[in-house]
Amino acid sequence: MRLNESVILREYTGQRYEIETPMTSWVSKIPEYPHPVASSISSRVMVELGMVTAVITAVAVLVVGFLVAAAFAVTSFKFKCIKLHIKLHIESMFMY
Repeated sequence: MRLNESVILREYTGQRYEIETPMTSWVSKIPEYPHPVASSISSRVMVELGMVTAVITAVAVLVVGFLVAAAFAVTSFKFKCIKLHIKLHIESMFMY
């Protein structure tokens, strides 16, 4: 007995369901097998990389904070010197 798809579909009178395959773009397709390099990286290495990143971030925050404090000190010192200079200049203008 030979089955012909078109004959079977013509004779079938029940409900018909169309099965859709999910369509995704080529860019977002996930490979069926893991990448060999990614599968060889252990979770311990990932934790170590996270710790190194956290330490570098903490050091960067400290260095930037120190630089901001130093810049504030320098600008406030210059502002006080300029303010004192202007005050002395104004006083010298009114002295006889």
